[in-house]
Amino acid sequence: MVLIALTKAAGQEELSLSDAIQLGLERNYDIKIENRNVEIAENNNSWGEAGRYPTVTLNLNQNNSLTDNVKTASPFQLQDQTISNSLNPSVNLDWTLFNGFKINMSKHRLEQLQAQSKGNADIVIANTIQSIILGYYKAVLERERLDEFQKQLTLSGDKYEYTKIKSDIGSAVSTDLLLEEANYLTDSTNFINQELSYRNAVRDLNVLLAEQDVDKMYVLTDELEVDIETYEMADLMAKLNAENVDLKKQFIAQRILDYDVAIRRADRYPQLSFNAGYSHNRSRVDLSNASFPSDDGTSSPGPADPLNAITDTYFANFTLSFTLFNGGKINRAIENALINEDIENIRTERLKNSLYRDLAKAHDEYEIRTRLYRISDRRKQATETNLRISEEKFKNGTINSFDYRTVQNDNLTAAIQELQSLYNVIDSKVSLMRLTGGIIETYVTE
Repeated sequence: MVLIALTKAAGQEELSLSDAIQLGLERNYDIKIENRNVEIAENNNSWGEAGRYPTVTLNLNQNNSLTDNVKTASPFQLQDQTISNSLNPSVNLDWTLFNGFKINMSKHRLEQLQAQSKGNADIVIANTIQSIILGYYKAVLERERLDEFQKQLTLSGDKYEYTKIKSDIGSAVSTDLLLEEANYLTDSTNFINQELSYRNAVRDLNVLLAEQDVDKMYVLTDELEVDIETYEMADLMAKLNAENVDLKKQFIAQRILDYDVAIRRADRYPQLSFNAGYSHNRSRVDLSNASFPSDDGTSSPGPADPLNAITDTYFANFTLSFTLFNGGKINRAIENALINEDIENIRTERLKNSLYRDLAKAHDEYEIRTRLYRISDRRKQATETNLRISEEKFKNGTINSFDYRTVQNDNLTAAIQELQSLYNVIDSKVSLMRLTGGIIETYVTE
């Protein structure tokens, strides 16, 4: 007979729920991506990006030309070759002084975009925490199920050995021995299948934790337990309206569109800009290969030394522009922005309606699952008591193997159902925490 047993590898890492959450938050790929997006939004949230500060540019132009006047139309025009060189560095400043408060509106919009990016990160964090909690407790559930199957297997093994001894001394028939052997083999099969379920649950947990070794096993230190609380629907609704991360993000999206409308309306105002600059021009003309025609038809050579010129230019200009008509583009842009704002308001109402439904369902589900857990817990206690009594009766010969096996199976079924119902309560409670925005506050440490 092959004995089935689950052995814990030496040196397995202990893992609590809080440790699992911290590991998941540190390693999760989606959270890393959203954190980088938050950094981009933070970089963009500046007055410079909004357009408050001037733009200063430095330019450097260098020109070279060679002109060969092979044949001129005028007898007095410079003939032969002329070489010109120039170097022109310049600095220009462009500054929008007023554009209908668009700069301020753009800065507020950038602030909301940063908040929206943070809201996206919070949604990913909340979803990740919820998945890790349920994944961790799923692994604990499968482990405790495994313990129940182990108890059943141990009891079947003891019965089989007990019946085998009775058969050897002639006080038990062969059919009893075959029955107990069949029960032992059935329980062995159930135990092996449950061991696979446990390992797969831990693998799923490793994926949630972004653990490279998906077969890594742990000593899960948290038990499958939950503090059962009483929730008032009105309190839950108030928390949802104030703290739900999805709703917060939607409100931010509304504010962004409010600023979009204000930015479009700013185009109706005049724009005042300031432009200033300085340029320095150095030019050089080489006329050594050129000739100058004279009145008598002869020509004289150009000067041997190049001619140099230096020019400095300063300027400062103000420009006031006002769009009188552009085919209605400004009005259409404002109208489209208002439509988009209205669409976002509709989306907000749709989201609220969906969240209110989800909260009502989650609250009812939590209440029902709590009641079912209490029933299954009471049933488990009753079957455990019945199992202890039946064990004595079986040993005394008061009941037969068939009846005792029925009691065994009832106890196993009740234990499995009690564990599942407890996990269901945890699932519902975590859903309520996710909907009311408490999951980040509870599990994320600053």
